Amino acid sequence: MPLDELLRACKCTGYQGGGPGGQFRNKTNSGVNLRLDAYNLAIKSCESRSANENKVHALHRLRMAIALNVREAPKAASLLKFPGSIGHIQHSNALYPQFIADVLDIVASNKGDTKEAARAFGLTPTGLTKILHADKAVLAKIQELRVAGGKPSLKR
Repeated sequence: MPLDELLRACKCTGYQGGGPGGQFRNKTNSGVNLRLDAYNLAIKSCESRSANENKVHALHRLRMAIALNVREAPKAASLLKFPGSIGHIQHSNALYPQFIADVLDIVASNKGDTKEAARAFGLTPTGLTKILHADKAVLAKIQELRVAGGKPSLKR
């Protein structure tokens, strides 16, 4: 979902963020709280002194929260393409949350098995495992799906 469409689906409120920034930070509502009631998700951001920057940070975090917590039927393998290059993908890649969502959907539908997800994206199972180990939240979700499917934990 594009960021502007996601923002329209959210309730957005401002608040006074704490931390460094001095007098400006204490007088303005530069912190952003996004709430997506459809999935019962709420994300806060107040890293920056700019409300617009905080809104962008919160939207990116919200996309990742949706990827981790919302399961759908997996897409056909012919529709999936690995958004990284040479078996690597950066967390800053705009397509990273969608990639993680697709991987988790496939893993959930295969009772915790990651091999089908690796095959769908043209990766080796070891290559996918390395990508999954790079993000603690993603790894925790994968381990949860594997335990639910009766599979052992992923090892490095």
